[in-house]
Amino acid sequence: METIVLQVTGMACGGCAERIDAVLRRVEGVREVAADHTTGRVEVRVGSAWPGRQVLVERITGAGYDVIEGASA
Repeated sequence: METIVLQVTGMACGGCAERIDAVLRRVEGVREVAADHTTGRVEVRVGSAWPGRQVLVERITGAGYDVIEGASA
């Protein structure tokens, strides 16, 4: 498994983190999601068959949050 780390802005509470968790768990190949609203850090563990980082970013932005590209999370 591989771990993808994303820095996300706009998460204001635990409910926001839960929403991101739910959105990303519906992506094929995603095994685990850990979103932390206090740090803005989202860790996604993926298996070998997943559609790529861009799909994760699209799902997060589609849920109303922003991903900081190039940020070291």
